[in-house]
Amino acid sequence: ESLRAQQESLRAEEEKQRADRLAAKLREMGINPDEV
Repeated sequence: ESLRAQQESLRAEEEKQRADRLAAKLREMGINPDEV
């Protein structure tokens, strides 16, 4: 059970990092991710 919880938190962390990279890329293009 704790292994599954660990995998879930890892997946959530990866999702957050992917979203952060996407937001950074949008900002570089002059788009404010908060407005989209």
